[in-house]
Amino acid sequence: MVRVLIAAILASTVAAPAAAQVTDIPRVGAIRMSYVARASKAGQAALAQIEQFVQQKEAEATARATALDQQRLDVQRRGTGLSDRARADLEKVFEKSRLEFERFQQDARADIEALQLKFDSEFRVRLSPIIDAVSQERGLHFVFGIEQAEIVWWSPAADISEEVVKRLDAGR
Repeated sequence: MVRVLIAAILASTVAAPAAAQVTDIPRVGAIRMSYVARASKAGQAALAQIEQFVQQKEAEATARATALDQQRLDVQRRGTGLSDRARADLEKVFEKSRLEFERFQQDARADIEALQLKFDSEFRVRLSPIIDAVSQERGLHFVFGIEQAEIVWWSPAADISEEVVKRLDAGR
């Protein structure tokens, strides 16, 4: 009698999780964040600001590079008839300008990266409630960022990117 009771208890504990697993199959969605950024009005506006900033920094870098080249040529031309000390002074000034240009380039890259990171984090915060709503409506358990994860196959039907863009543009 005890064996039958133990067998019944074991059978019920083993069968219950299997039944729960069958009824609760995970549903997965995917989103292409880069597509949402490029296709949505908010993303396009932010990307345009970033591009404008990049162009501004590139123009400034070009102007500084031209001035540095001119200074280098000036050191070469003027340096031939000068004393060693005067030539060394000219070369020090040029070296200082060259280092300032390198620092400018490093700072510009860091500024561009910071602007891109700021856009990314603000954009994700803005998208979060939209992705949440679309996911709940579709009964999704997980949404993967296609660019962030190594996905070897995915069904286009799982892609919620287009719907997220529409809602973002509509202000919902």
